Amino acid sequence: MLSEARMPTPDNAAMGQRVRDLRGRTGMSMRELATRAGVSAGYISQIENGNANPSLAAIRSIAEAFGVTWLELFQPTPTTGRVLRKKDRPRILSDGAVVHHEITQPPIGNVEVLVTEYAPGQGTGDDSYTHGDSQEICLVIRGRLQITVDGEVTTLEVGDSIEFRTDVPHAVLNTGTEPAEAVWVVSPPSVPLHKGRLSPDPSAN
Repeated sequence: MLSEARMPTPDNAAMGQRVRDLRGRTGMSMRELATRAGVSAGYISQIENGNANPSLAAIRSIAEAFGVTWLELFQPTPTTGRVLRKKDRPRILSDGAVVHHEITQPPIGNVEVLVTEYAPGQGTGDDSYTHGDSQEICLVIRGRLQITVDGEVTTLEVGDSIEFRTDVPHAVLNTGTEPAEAVWVVSPPSVPLHKGRLSPDPSAN
């Protein structure tokens, strides 16, 4: 069993390069990473230069800051495209009626992509819901969705898309009788991406 004190002889140079690569891919500064991981910027610098033998706790904290597992810090940075099979998509923020699947693989950098499935009569957001200050694009790939942006209602069919700023109130509702599905692209990522649920029947809320 690994001790929380020190890792047994990690390849510090390789891990340091991996941390540096992850920072570059996510656009995270050394100071920002240090703050998120709860360590000093100088310590991050030592790790990236292969001059530190970090504890497992520190490694886990750094991995969490990137949104990866700690074991991934000891794996080489992929040099080719990363494949994500449909069956392996992580499911997030699912309540059975609205299911979000993460498409962007960690570490998430300047863009986040999700596929969301909506049961008939279900949706997300409301007339006051916003998140961050990002650019968001919705592309309907199945069914029909009603999108409300700052009070303006639009119905999207398969192949239709809409683009808006996430600091503007917006909501999504499946007004059809069949399940609907959409691809969401958010840049830069801003969380939470969706919350709440709408129903065409106010008594159902």
